[in-house]
Amino acid sequence: MIGMLALPNNGAAQTGEIIQSILGRPLQSAQVSQAYIHADGSLEGVFNGISFAGTWTLEDGKYCRKFTRGLTGAPICMTVTAEYAPNGAVRAVIFAGPGGRARFVVGQ
Repeated sequence: MIGMLALPNNGAAQTGEIIQSILGRPLQSAQVSQAYIHADGSLEGVFNGISFAGTWTLEDGKYCRKFTRGLTGAPICMTVTAEYAPNGAVRAVIFAGPGGRARFVVGQ
């Protein structure tokens, strides 16, 4: 990647810092649009045309989410890493869990 730096996740502090930096900012991937993680512990978005909502927490250095509307599945905890722009801003986040990895571009 040109102009991007990927840093490993070193545990709870970094996961919390990454999540803090993307709160309220739009997240987008090939299948997900209009996704947001909110400071109040809620999340929402659209996955392949299906509107979804849920809750999230930080547990043992991982981002954990549970869907409450639109999508189904067991709650899951994932590691989080970030890709940074040269100015230090988070440009993308990667969530990795038992089901695989998902990369999201972070908007303003």
